[in-house]
Parts: sequence; C-alpha cells; structure tokens
Amino acid sequence: MKLNFQIAVAILLIGASYAGYQIYTFYTEDIPKMVLEKQKLDVEITSKEAELKKLQDFAQNIETIKQQLKELNIQLESALEYMPRSFSFSSLLRKLTMLAQNSGVELSSFHPKKGEEKKDSSFYSTASIDFDLKGTFTQTLVFLDQLSRLKRIVSIEDLRLKANDIASTQRTGNIMVSTAASIKTYRFTE
Repeated sequence: MKLNFQIAVAILLIGASYAGYQIYTFYTEDIPKMVLEKQKLDVEITSKEAELKKLQDFAQNIETIKQQLKELNIQLESALEYMPRSFSFSSLLRKLTMLAQNSGVELSSFHPKKGEEKKDSSFYSTASIDFDLKGTFTQTLVFLDQLSRLKRIVSIEDLRLKANDIASTQRTGNIMVSTAASIKTYRFTE
C-alpha cells in the first residue's frame, strides 16, 4: 500500500507540476499574445466603425446629393441654351429667318465662315457668320433688337448700313437700307 501511496503522490506531484507549468505559460506567454491581438482587433474595429459611419452619412446625404446633381443638370441644360455644344447653323438660320419675318426685313444671304476659333484654355469656341438684310431703318433696328434678345449668345462683330433709293425714301418717308453684318456665335467645348 505504501507503494500505491507513493505512486499516487508521484502522479499527484507530476500532475500539479504540469498544471503549474501550464498556468505559468498561460500567464507569461498566452495572455500577452491575447492582449496584443485584442489591441489589433480594437484598432481594426475602430477603423471599420469609422468607415461604417462615413457610409451611413453618405447614405443619409445621398438624396441631397441626388437633388444637387439634378439642379446642376438643370443649370447645365439652361446654360446650353445660351451656348450649345454644337454650332447648328441650320437652327440659327431658322431663328434668323423667323426674326427677319417678325421684323419685316428680308434676309438675303447667310454665309457661315469656315473653321472655328478656340482660345487656349478656353471652354468655348466661336464661329463667324456673315449675312445681308434689306428693309427700312426701323425694321432693321427691330431685327437687331430681337437678335440681341436670343437665348443663344450671339455678338455682332461688324455692321454696315447703306441707304438705298433716296427717291423712294422721300416718297414713303421710310429710309430703306441694306445691311451687311458679321456675327459671332459660341459653342461649349468642355
């Protein structure tokens, strides 16, 4: 029995030594590793929470951003009425013809000049157009006034008026003029 007791005590001592060794390594090696890993995970969680917060803020503001984008598109469309993306000389000719009819002058010629001018680092380019009119002085002024009121930006570069048929002017009291004009129109390039 003494031998059994000695074996039991030996097993108990070996078990206690092994348990003590395990406890010692747990406190000296495993706990510091777990503390470092916890710190890394805390940093990662903080980073992910910040990213989540940004995404939540973006999601809350997306409707505002959509509304701002819609307003910017409306402003762009409005600006393109003043300065379209293409010159569209046929459209401009229709507008000038309508203005001529409304003011009572005769649009006798319409000649776009070849090529377009673009200044360096400019967001627009220009094209020149020559045209001739015939009508009374007052009708010509009405036409030029209506031309200045177009939504599309058009600038008069050169304007030459010439009085016609003095005898007819004295009879009717209206001064008949021939007008040669050069205008510049603009197009958005960016």
